[in-house]
Amino acid sequence: MEYIVTSKEMRVCDMTAIKDCGIPAMVLMERAALSVFSEIEAFLSETIRIAIFAGCGNNGGDGLALARLLAEKGIHADIFLIGNTEKLSMECGSQLSILKQLGITVNSKSAKAEYDMVVDCLFGTGLTREITGIYEEAVRAINCYGEKGSRVIAVDIPSGVCADSGKILGCAVKAELTVALQYGKAGHYLYPGKMLCGHTVVHNIGIPESFKSGKEPSFFSYREEDIHGILPERAAFGNKGTFGRILLVAGSRDMAGAALLCGKTILRSGAGMLKIITAAENRDLILRELPEAMIYAYEDKPEEEKVRQSIAWADVIVAGCGISTDENAELLMEMILEQGEKRAVIDADGLNLIAREGSLQEKLLKYQKGRVILTPHPGEFIRLAGISMNTYKENPAFYLKKLAKEYGCVIAGKDAVTLVASPDERMVYLNRTGNDGMATAGSGDVLAGVIGALSASLEYFQAACCGVFLHGLAGDMAAEKQGKRGMLASDISAELKELLKEETAEREKRI
Repeated sequence: MEYIVTSKEMRVCDMTAIKDCGIPAMVLMERAALSVFSEIEAFLSETIRIAIFAGCGNNGGDGLALARLLAEKGIHADIFLIGNTEKLSMECGSQLSILKQLGITVNSKSAKAEYDMVVDCLFGTGLTREITGIYEEAVRAINCYGEKGSRVIAVDIPSGVCADSGKILGCAVKAELTVALQYGKAGHYLYPGKMLCGHTVVHNIGIPESFKSGKEPSFFSYREEDIHGILPERAAFGNKGTFGRILLVAGSRDMAGAALLCGKTILRSGAGMLKIITAAENRDLILRELPEAMIYAYEDKPEEEKVRQSIAWADVIVAGCGISTDENAELLMEMILEQGEKRAVIDADGLNLIAREGSLQEKLLKYQKGRVILTPHPGEFIRLAGISMNTYKENPAFYLKKLAKEYGCVIAGKDAVTLVASPDERMVYLNRTGNDGMATAGSGDVLAGVIGALSASLEYFQAACCGVFLHGLAGDMAAEKQGKRGMLASDISAELKELLKEETAEREKRI
């Protein structure tokens, strides 16, 4: 697991290291400069032309320290210190004094020269206002160099990208590589900031872990190796009932695809048994394509007794994929929500019905806390939350947490970067797998399926986070094989099978 922090949380970490642990700020600055140096060292030579754009704060101090490290290796860098030098931070002032003692020139304006590499140290993670004036000119100069072929390296975060939201503060540097210090920041991974960071690498600069005894940070993310410790081991003595009985309520007339995609994924993700409730028109196709599933196909209207028996049989209910929003769908959702205790994953039309019908909202509010996972895309989310898209986009994590607490549900907010929020104030999960090729019909059905299968054996929030991670990782595997333009949701489902096969093999190898 990796922590992902906000600018405020990073400041607290810095102050804890400096004041409580006694690590001098200059030591942290030196470690930061060494981290950047280690990333660019492979590209360095005596003939390389480098420019460093430094501000007057500690991010600028990192750049001045980097210039000295380069000079020690016989590499000259043109240094441009931008801003009011009367307001230098103490550490930046100390670095400037060292450079002067060494006879290294520092300029106040950029030159009209050509550079192989440009390093952005104008602002760090604390920037909250829009960039204007001489700073805007510097940002545009850096980007101009980048457009002409210079490698642009950002120290900690590209200047102009909000560290908390990824928003662009007026204008921003577009980097090829970002060297993040100690922790990744939310702005590295949220759009549009993610597009400007290029490849982001995180370097430990020696700040002690300050979250073990204190408040957790706002976000966390999984790495591939984390999944080995999260996915449950399959019991060698188990049977099909051991691994979860999943009831899938999906598909309406002429909408069999959603039920098939979700159903196949449920079984491929490790569930032991699957029963599908769907419209009669879908019966033959589902039985032909998914003979492993049991099926109750209703004609004109679902029989309430048969639906209740199916609900009682199930360990987990997955509902909403392609069910439409007609009377039958509403009746099915009423029966699912009124029982109030089964683990449930609700997607697509199920969410639209909840947003539309006050009676369903009331039942959801009475449901046992945390036992329902909602998986809305942005359009479905704003209908549930009753807010505008612009409002949602201002701070998705805030509104996800707010609605999760209000409804008592886990919410996986599907987006270019999917976030998962819990009703009990835990850290928000920020997913870093997946790609734009997954923006294809049926991808959400696959996600609902993998989360549903995992919900039979994992705690709800963990099932949602792990499901989102695996779904994105399978999407990355599918994109590599099929290409982003040509991949289908069924390709993602197929790669999930391969991914879990590899995970099982790796687990057995370790044993």
